[in-house]
Amino acid sequence: MRTLHQTLGRYLIEAEIGRGAMGVVYRAYDPQIGRQVAIKTISLSGQEFADEAEYRSRFLREVRAAGRLSHPGVVTIYDAGEDPETQEPYLVMEFVAGEPLSRVLARNRKLSLPLALQYAQEIAEALDYAHTQGVVHRDIKPANILVTEDGHAKIADFGVAWLHQEITQVGEVVGSPAYMAPEQMSGKQGDARSDLFSLGVVLYSMITGFRPFQGNSAKTVVFKVMNIEPIPVTSFQSDVSPELDAIVSRAIAKDPDERYATGAALARAIQAFRNSDFLPSETAAFIARSAEKNASRATKKSKSNADRYKRYLLPAAISLIALAGLIFGWQMTRLSNVPLPAELIAELQLRRTRPQLATQMGAISKKAVVRKPRVRSKLLPTKSETLPQTTPESVKVQVEIQHHFNGAKASIWFDDKLVFDHNLRGADQRHPLLRAVEVNQVTNFQFAPGKHWLQVRVVSPANNYDQVETVEADLPPRSEHVLYVNCDKRKLQVSMQ
Repeated sequence: MRTLHQTLGRYLIEAEIGRGAMGVVYRAYDPQIGRQVAIKTISLSGQEFADEAEYRSRFLREVRAAGRLSHPGVVTIYDAGEDPETQEPYLVMEFVAGEPLSRVLARNRKLSLPLALQYAQEIAEALDYAHTQGVVHRDIKPANILVTEDGHAKIADFGVAWLHQEITQVGEVVGSPAYMAPEQMSGKQGDARSDLFSLGVVLYSMITGFRPFQGNSAKTVVFKVMNIEPIPVTSFQSDVSPELDAIVSRAIAKDPDERYATGAALARAIQAFRNSDFLPSETAAFIARSAEKNASRATKKSKSNADRYKRYLLPAAISLIALAGLIFGWQMTRLSNVPLPAELIAELQLRRTRPQLATQMGAISKKAVVRKPRVRSKLLPTKSETLPQTTPESVKVQVEIQHHFNGAKASIWFDDKLVFDHNLRGADQRHPLLRAVEVNQVTNFQFAPGKHWLQVRVVSPANNYDQVETVEADLPPRSEHVLYVNCDKRKLQVSMQ
């Protein structure tokens, strides 16, 4: 390991800026050119002869592959050599002031949609250039993407890149399982479409904050990549246009023939989406403006009805009451010569006028009712509201979640619609290992009866837990059920009772 002010070849070491499985990356100064560079070393100490040969082979591939590339979206290779003291190889490359995308996502979890699309388009264009030069990266992932200080993406680390001119050992599997294409996991040689699959996974992660294929072990991840279709990005962000689902789904299609054929094709699709008139912000603004107009129109109509009641109907009602009083007085005058008790006369007159007044006032009341504007209830709840009553036939479902995490997030989809997305509270002192949690006091749901699919996902980054389970439920009308979610350490358990 090099320290400050030591030299490597003609380069002066300034600081260590990264460390990986194959070696250390330093920031250094090239006095001959007068510029800062990054030096990647390859550690061979303690390795068996066969492993050392493999490491040297990978190093030579990186030099040959990346050395021929000159593109704004690819880290430029300047030089290569061997440490005269340790005989270990090193690679001198462009120093990029910034940080890996993996660090950005670890800090922010996900990116804004415009920024995620920008990075994805820049990477797609850089990959298209590399592919036209006969170079396939084979290990596209956030750790191998650098974000510059001026906000652009560059691809680094072609250490496992495959050249069309080289013969790769049959059955060799290289790369990171969470981002690898299915054909790479099968031991086949990856091509341009394999890189685009990995980029699709990166894009999915930047938008949603989750990888599309996650698991507690490499075996689980590989199974999901090979067999499971991921949840669409619009399930995580309802304001995202469905056109983006089509782009991401095609990029991560399991069959290479169904993916974009070139990086240029993927870049064009992303650019067209960025230029479209249906971006989420514009769509949301349009919906908000429409809602405001409808609400304003309904308020004006309600106010107009109230004004009409005050101006016309109320005076008419008063006039009718006054007329009834006159009629009553006239009738009393007619009966003034008849020797009947005053109480009996009043009761008789009241009986005569009551049906007439009731009919007249009923008509007035029907016309004078002020109807409130009808607002269509939302099917899905937010964090601060519960589901509304749908129909008398609706089904009640209560969610009970048991977990052992200090912090986690639970999401529930009802027929592919996200209906529950909340942070789980940490365990208290009385129940340190297992407890039932009411998330934001929202535990009761109401759904339409019938057969439905309920999918539950619980994610706890601190505890390295990410599990998804699906249950089919037949919900009879007016029935009540409990959805039990047990975050077992080995497997998420979901049941409907």
